[in-house]
Amino acid sequence: MPSSFTALNTESLNVVQPPVPALKKTEAHPEPVPHALRTARKKYKYNYAHIAPVAMVDKLPREERPSLVWWRKVIRVMLEIFINAIVSKRGHVEEVQARHHVAHLVRQTVIDIFQQADFKTKLRLGWHLLRAVPQLLWKGFRLGLHEWEDLVLSLISEVEKDILLALHGGVKARVDQDRHCVTATSLEDYNRQFATIALPAIATHFQEDEYFAYLRIAGPNPTMLEQVRVLFGDILSQKFPVTNDHYQAVMGTDDSLEKALEESRLYIADYAILAGAINGTYPGTHPKYIEAPQALFAVPRGGSASRNLRPIAIQCGQVSGTNVPIVTPSTNESERYAWEMAKAVVQVADSNYHEAIAHLGRTHLFIGPFAIATHRQLLPEHPLSVLLRPHFEGMLNINDGAQNLLMAPRGGVDKNLAATIDCARAATVAGLQSYGFNSAMLPKRLEQRGVADLEAFPVYPYRDDALLLWDAIKDWVAAYLGLHYQDDTAVQQDQALQNWAAELIAFDGGRVVDFGEDGEIRTLSYLIDAVTLIVFTASAQHAAVNFPQGDVMTYAPAMPLAGYAPAHPLTTASEADYFEQLPPLHQAQGQLELTYLLGQVYHTVLGQYDLGWFRDGQEQSALQDFQERLVEIEDAIATRNQTRPYPYCYLQPSKIPQSINI
Repeated sequence: MPSSFTALNTESLNVVQPPVPALKKTEAHPEPVPHALRTARKKYKYNYAHIAPVAMVDKLPREERPSLVWWRKVIRVMLEIFINAIVSKRGHVEEVQARHHVAHLVRQTVIDIFQQADFKTKLRLGWHLLRAVPQLLWKGFRLGLHEWEDLVLSLISEVEKDILLALHGGVKARVDQDRHCVTATSLEDYNRQFATIALPAIATHFQEDEYFAYLRIAGPNPTMLEQVRVLFGDILSQKFPVTNDHYQAVMGTDDSLEKALEESRLYIADYAILAGAINGTYPGTHPKYIEAPQALFAVPRGGSASRNLRPIAIQCGQVSGTNVPIVTPSTNESERYAWEMAKAVVQVADSNYHEAIAHLGRTHLFIGPFAIATHRQLLPEHPLSVLLRPHFEGMLNINDGAQNLLMAPRGGVDKNLAATIDCARAATVAGLQSYGFNSAMLPKRLEQRGVADLEAFPVYPYRDDALLLWDAIKDWVAAYLGLHYQDDTAVQQDQALQNWAAELIAFDGGRVVDFGEDGEIRTLSYLIDAVTLIVFTASAQHAAVNFPQGDVMTYAPAMPLAGYAPAHPLTTASEADYFEQLPPLHQAQGQLELTYLLGQVYHTVLGQYDLGWFRDGQEQSALQDFQERLVEIEDAIATRNQTRPYPYCYLQPSKIPQSINI
């Protein structure tokens, strides 16, 4: 880890060191490697430098390039973003006019690219222009938006990435012209940025304290809370000295901090991993800010009118002191804005933890090595390969884009998130390496965090919906694998499976932390659990952390990706102080566009495999049972949402893709 960001706190995550064994090559007479695997191993090579030292694919194989169906969905969301930006900026422009304007911008960008390109690129671009849109010349390059869309798809089909990136960058630069660093003076300034894209519901709720608490259990990062256990109470009093007076000011005198602790009703979101993060800048030398706050929450006692989670106190750092006071809810004007600013500090920390760790680290990069090892060690017809490959569709492409574009200097993360790009990468690695595979099983994680008790913690939408999906996926995986492995002996004797497991943990392989049963797969029950976690993470867990970006995180005041004023000391504050802390309008627009793109592309649906993918009658029967179960879960979640404080829709099966493809 480079010395420039060694201050990043990884101690709180109990970082597990990467595995050290290399692949064994000790067989005297090894079985010959099938030609298909030899070919795959040439294509799917590991790289440990893209986001060091994580195992990623070195160069993206052609087979991993996304389909035109996927690209068309992405392009349409991009066009939505451009149209929204134009209408928002010009105010009086109608959507139809904006569509014509986007077509005009595409035309101007294509002409610029053509004029500035070398002779070879001119030939390539000219060929695509005439082939995709034959009427181009006699129309004088004046085409409608759908015709330009056909051109872009033609470029994609021929993998003309350099031209495509230049086209997107050129249009975006034209749309972004005249964006200035302007501080908002009201929430309406942010609301006006949603011209043709719908203003998300969070815009009307985000300042409600109960909604702030609800985001811990049904927001973009729903796995952060941990129960404050009795033995942890002393540590809490030293590090975050909340008093009974603080507690009763929120919960009333019929309850107490001690009772809440004893009854397992006290929960904390502690962002200690962010301590020491280096503040980033925008654009140029203007600083962004990120803290390592702690936020305390409580569940009201049994028998209360409402048992929804409530916020008790926030401390905008890891050590309490004069400059880092404990801030509590208040209706007093000056104290009210101090509380709103403290909540914003938590939201900045939560959004950065979400993007770097919960999202990129613990879904995308967590699953990546399994896709690579599957191609390298399992033939396409191997039963496990047949089951897993649909759940890897598009993922290596997205991960490659993440390291090339999003996580690159001056990329989307660098521009929008709070810390430097090196700190963001360090947090991602620390979050991944502390997330051991065997401890990542959903039921086990809930127990470890102390949030599994339905009586102590009755309202937790993510937990309740995720468990429905976990159980359904596990039953499907068990039924499928049971058709191919009669017992533990069959698992142990499958040499391809054992090679797959060995490569996953090898230092010159997948570097997966804490996988297997002492480095092997010895039992059918373990194989079922492992495959359940892989499928669950690639589908449901990724949906839970990805798609809230498309609404919750588009609205910058509700979940800013960075702070723009220091948080200390927070005792009193004004409305002007609050808006100074929130993203300037051009940064908020950038956040809207980045998160909307990432959170609005839905491709494939969980349980909907390609027709004929499973040919065996028993496999098809088991699949039908799984699909019927998903319909039941859809109905169950819809029923639950009728009585929840706010709907939670991210784990509805119809909104969960098969794989990490965005």
